[in-house]
Amino acid sequence: VNRGEAIPEGVLFGPYTGEFIPAAEYEEIKKAKMESGNAWEIRDQYNNKTVGYIDPGMNPDPQLHWMAKINCPTKTQEQNLVGFQLAGQIYYRVIMDIPYGKELLVWYGKTYAEEIGIEVETVDKYTGDEDHTEEAVKCGYCGTGMGGEQKLEDHLGMGDNGS
Repeated sequence: VNRGEAIPEGVLFGPYTGEFIPAAEYEEIKKAKMESGNAWEIRDQYNNKTVGYIDPGMNPDPQLHWMAKINCPTKTQEQNLVGFQLAGQIYYRVIMDIPYGKELLVWYGKTYAEEIGIEVETVDKYTGDEDHTEEAVKCGYCGTGMGGEQKLEDHLGMGDNGS
């Protein structure tokens, strides 16, 4: 949770700290069900294969390995950080301003999200009311889909005879 000033979009955090564990060794750790749950996968320079993992361990020191304490969002719109690899290291980039009191959230990736119980297939399902009685109409100005002509008119400020 952000406990300081608002964090502006574009700020970079990192690199993610921990021990580098070669892929073959990490596979043995996984087989023994001894993985920490905090490791980030490191890919080769061509992004073809996993070469290892950066792992801060089972109970990472929150001062030293604070990035390991950032959770995964359950909805895409909650995500405010994006993880990326640069020169064999993992960094987080702020993708929207994060105000005081807001939790920092980074998407861990589909496979790991599934492993921790996030239902990836439903993560971005529309949760509003749906009636399917009118065909959607696209706004010619902004491209947003509207639930019918009346909604489009309201969107354009023309509903209720322009009043």
